[in-house]
Parts: sequence; structure tokens; C-alpha cells
Amino acid sequence: MKRILVVDDHEAVRQLLALVLKGKGRELQFATSGEQALQVVRQQRPDLILLDVMMPGGMDGYTVTEKLKADPQLRCPVLIMTAKVQEQDRINAEAAGADDYIGKPFDMRLLNQKVASLLQ
Repeated sequence: MKRILVVDDHEAVRQLLALVLKGKGRELQFATSGEQALQVVRQQRPDLILLDVMMPGGMDGYTVTEKLKADPQLRCPVLIMTAKVQEQDRINAEAAGADDYIGKPFDMRLLNQKVASLLQ
């Protein structure tokens, strides 16, 4: 069973991703802030993190990604999800250490492809 942590402060996005990603040998976990995401990662060790950029609490997705990638015990693939889809946003995701990037609104087929690829 592969564990996927979905980190997004919008309930509708979490529900949509639960519908799209459930099953297929996947267990979904959820967090609503960067701080909560780091706690879940420390406790549950997910196989993949789908991480929103803009979240409440003062820690954005880029910062969470940097913290995860800086700690060898917490490292796992990170797929940045964001409505910020300018080229600079993609560059920022790569600079933070994200393994991939997808813009909102999602192309569900592309999202599934990226998730499957990162879980291999």
C-alpha cells in the first residue's frame, strides 16, 4: 500500500483528490497547513506528497519542500500543486527541490500520470 499525503487548505480540493486518487493500492492522508504536513511526514513517512503552495500559517509549500529535502529522514517525492502557473513559479518549485509540478485546475489524467510515475 502506497501512502500519499495531500496537503491543501481547501476542503473541496482534498475531496476531489480523494475521489481521483483513492484505490489503486493507495492510502490517502491529509493535512491543511505546512506545519501539519511536517508532523504527518515525521509520524507516517508517506511515499509521496501532493503539496499546495499557498497555505495558511506562515509556511508555504516551497518552504515545506525545502525542509523535507534538507532532512534525509523525511525525504520523499514532492508534487507541487498550485494555481500559480507562471514560469517563475515552476522555477521556484524546482529550486525548492520539488520532484514535479502541476497547475490548478488539474488535468486529472495528467495528475494520475504524475502520481503513478512518482510512486514507482
